[in-house]
Formats: sequence, structure tokens, C-alpha cells
Amino acid sequence: MRNALRGPAVVLSLGFLIACADATGESDTGKSSAEVARQPLPIVLLHGAAGFDQIGPLEYYFDVADTLEDDGQVVFTTEVDPLQTIDVRAEELAEQIDEILAATGAPRVHLIAHSQGGLDARFLISSLGYGDRVASLTTIATPHQGSRVADVGLGLVPGPAEEVIGFLIDLLVGGVVGSEQDVIAQLYQLTEEYAVGTFNPENPDDPQVAYYSVGGVTQTNPFANPFTKDVCDPLLLVGYFILAPTGANDGLVTVTSARHGTYLGSVPADHLDEVGQLFGTTALGFNHRSFYRKLARFLTDPGAPAPI
Repeated sequence: MRNALRGPAVVLSLGFLIACADATGESDTGKSSAEVARQPLPIVLLHGAAGFDQIGPLEYYFDVADTLEDDGQVVFTTEVDPLQTIDVRAEELAEQIDEILAATGAPRVHLIAHSQGGLDARFLISSLGYGDRVASLTTIATPHQGSRVADVGLGLVPGPAEEVIGFLIDLLVGGVVGSEQDVIAQLYQLTEEYAVGTFNPENPDDPQVAYYSVGGVTQTNPFANPFTKDVCDPLLLVGYFILAPTGANDGLVTVTSARHGTYLGSVPADHLDEVGQLFGTTALGFNHRSFYRKLARFLTDPGAPAPI
């Protein structure tokens, strides 16, 4: 496992530790998990399939960690195998969460996860028993009900399987090297069949954790209002057109599938824009830095409004 933790590997200030202790104590006061979760704990960013922490100047969550740190947040990014199954990635994530808790002295963390990262986090919480160490999980365009794009690619439902599998392999593998690859098994775990029939029944929500979710919406009309609508990135057009008949989507995940726990809303962004790619370029109507800043405040400040 690569140690890709980002953040201060030191004991934090007394004030922060006191706040963490308060967060622990409130669990016995009868407050809801959502109320208890919104405490000034470390924020941990989880990447999706084929993701990474940083390659040269390119960060997966582009400039998000620096933005949140400038806002006074304690932020870590994790890195798990980009082309592996949920259970393998969750085991790798668990080791890094343990390191973060040990380094900060915090009792729990807030997880923000994009795409498959949200499934890794749910497995971490439910199957690996980390509910007592996770205050909240916010998923961004995670296919909680699977993605029909994967079903088509693997021939589980009718559609241009050969075209789609090529699109998915190009999108997932890209320039990723040096990993223990299991792409087909990974794709199967992103299907609707697996999500509905296996993953969700085996990974119910933990009442100790507050669950939030966000979806992305894109479209293909180049003349739409750029301040309210996103135009789908050409890299995602195959997925967009497969999903369009079933509803609003971001090119890989429908809004319906992205919903889990408390749905905070949808952002005008495709699956790449949601994390500020490429190199910080997103739709005019979506400022990803501002979105993550508001989300972090919502998670750590009980008086802050929802980010959307």
C-alpha cells in the first residue's frame, strides 16, 4: 500500500483535541448522528476508480486540499489501488485511516469520497467495522445503485458492449501503471446488478455515521446557459448517451444512483468537473473550490448551511 497521506503528521493543537473530545462526549447526549458528526474533525478525501493522490502537478481533487487548509481545515488525501475491487481498496484505506487517527489524536474523521471511493468508504464502515471512527461520509457521484454503463460494457444488459468496454478501459486505465490490476472485477462491482443484488444488502448504513450525498448533472446542448448548465466533456459522451434515457446524469452516474442518505443536491458538473478536472477547468456555473469549502464548513461547523 502506498502511503499517500496528506496533512500534518503531528499532534494537533490543544484546542483541536478539546473539540475532538467534545465530539466524542456528545454521542451520549441523545443527539442524532448528523448532529454529532458536524464537529471540527479531520477531513479525508477519497478518490474514485483509476484515481490517485497526485501525479506531478495534477491532483485528483484539484487544489481542494490547499483550499480547505487555507480555510483552517485539517485535510488528508488517501491513495488506494486505482484498478482494484472495493474490498481490496477498503482494506488499504483502513490502514491509512488508522494512521490519520494516530497522527492527529482525533477520535473520528469526516470522509468525502468521489465515485467508487464512496463504495470503498461504505465497505470500510459496514464490513470492516469503522463506524466508530467515521463521523460522516459524503459521497460525490458515487454509483450507490450501480452504473448502467458498466452493465452495458460487460454485456449484462443490451447495448454497444464493445464500444463501451473500450470507453471504460480507456477512461479507467489511462496512464495508470504499477498497480495490481483487476479491471473487469472492478467494473462488475460498479454494475447495477452487483450494487442492488450484493453490495447494498451486505453493507447497510451504520447508525453511528451521518451519510450525505451529492450528484452531478451535465448535458450536451452547447448553447445552454453556461452559468447554470454544464456541457459534457467529450471523454464522457459515450456514458452520457447510455444513461440519458434513464434520467439526469454526469456522464457516468445518474442522479438517482448518486442519492444516498441525506441528499444535499445536484451540481452542474460532469464526472470530471466534480473534482476540478482537468487542471481546475470546470463549467462556469460550478466553482469546485467554493463547493468543497462550503461542504467542509457544513461538516465541521454546526451553524453552517448545506453547500448546495
